[in-house]
Formats: sequence, C-alpha cells, structure tokens
Amino acid sequence: MGALFRRWPALCGFTVQQSSGLFIGDVTLDAPGNWAPSGALMDDIAAALGELIDECPDAGELLRERTFARAFH
Repeated sequence: MGALFRRWPALCGFTVQQSSGLFIGDVTLDAPGNWAPSGALMDDIAAALGELIDECPDAGELLRERTFARAFH
C-alpha cells in the first residue's frame, strides 16, 4: 500500500467495502477544487488490492470494511 500512496501523492485514503464482492468505496484526495478520482487511480487501487489477494488468498476477508489512509491523526 505504501507504494500506492507514493505513486499518487494527492491520495489521502480510501475504503474497501463489500456488496456482492469487494469494491473501492470513498476515495479522498488532497487536490484543489472538486477533482474526482481518475479511472487510472481507481485501476491502480484495484490492482494493489488484487496483488494483496494474490499474495495471500485470505486477505480478501481481511480487506472488507477497511480504510486505508496515508496518515491517521
């Protein structure tokens, strides 16, 4: 996850939620205006989560309802 946050300096955090499967929920950015997350960012987050699940198949269960953040205050 650290590499993901380094590649996207405006990324503050995101949630992983579950419906019928895992999906990326709220994405928070430190960017001017109402800049919305790009498709490339969403794809990169999904790829990072996919890598975690590939490395550890049980990670899918652990990722549900989690928040990933650059820093907690």
